[in-house]
Amino acid sequence: MHPALPLPPDGETGRVPGALLVRGDCDDTTWNDVLSRMGALPGMVAHTPGQPLPPARGPIPRRLLVAQDPAWRGAVPVEVSQALSGEGAWLPDLVLIADRGTTRDPALRPLTAFLPSDDDLYRFRITPRQVAMTYLVMHRPGIEDTLDHHKECGAAEVELEPGESYEDWLDGSPDVMGDVLETADHPPCYQPPAAPLPVITQNNWGLLVRTDFSDDRAWAALAADADRLDPRIETPEDHQPYVQIVDDPAFAGATPEQVMAIVRPNEDEEEETGEAVVVIADQASMGGSDRTVLVVPLEDNVGWSFRLPPDKVRSMAANLFIGNNDISDWMRQGSPDGPAVMTERERRSWWSR
Repeated sequence: MHPALPLPPDGETGRVPGALLVRGDCDDTTWNDVLSRMGALPGMVAHTPGQPLPPARGPIPRRLLVAQDPAWRGAVPVEVSQALSGEGAWLPDLVLIADRGTTRDPALRPLTAFLPSDDDLYRFRITPRQVAMTYLVMHRPGIEDTLDHHKECGAAEVELEPGESYEDWLDGSPDVMGDVLETADHPPCYQPPAAPLPVITQNNWGLLVRTDFSDDRAWAALAADADRLDPRIETPEDHQPYVQIVDDPAFAGATPEQVMAIVRPNEDEEEETGEAVVVIADQASMGGSDRTVLVVPLEDNVGWSFRLPPDKVRSMAANLFIGNNDISDWMRQGSPDGPAVMTERERRSWWSR
């Protein structure tokens, strides 16, 4: 028997987005490695048997429940799903199990995952860093599409041939969502900011956040370029700002992961806002020779980033909003000496999809 999962605290009525991470059949080294790769995520809490969940706090409530009681050893998706089916239980967006497959692959540490909303409990494999980056945007309305994207890319339904073992199947199963993030030269990792960051509510089609305050003149020029009138298609009387500018010293030195975690869409359903992407003006934007900005997707390929000239930000925001193209089209604009900040190995992985 596996231990019962804790109930939400009294008075918690609204949806609290998040994930459940279960330590199944994996060794200590593997488990500690998984936790290290995921980082010090906001709302991360250990499961204490017999105790209710603590309230989800913060300006954007979220929860990552970590269940590591030895009684969970050997747990499989159907058993975890049954533990979540109790009356009043908190239902996460994503369930993850560190199992034998996690132990067997020290390079990627893939976790077995499923969506509690999926009646078939279709399993997929996903790396800890991809989980962490996805967790940071689980408050966004497009999270279901993002999780479906992960499910498709890391499909891992076990179909054993006669005489084939589970270990044999693992050795021949190449699909792991997040392999690029896990093997990047500088993989993303969330660390808490020194002071809480204010929440950014996106009210426009594009969003540009300043995180470097070393050069006001460079910033003024960059911000002007990012939302400049295009005389080919606009007249001054028809011009309207497409790009929402956030120029707040509270964001000085903020990392891309910290920024993506506090961007929320306008809650007014009648107000059309931007595509799921945030643009960051960082130190390289102000002092680098190319003055590019960092583009950080908030759906699908969360955790990826690429650089773009500031004068392309308005066009990207407008085209994403009206559906002329998607973020992958802009990522593909990168060339070996272009704006995309991917290694050659990462680029080959992206192009092969």
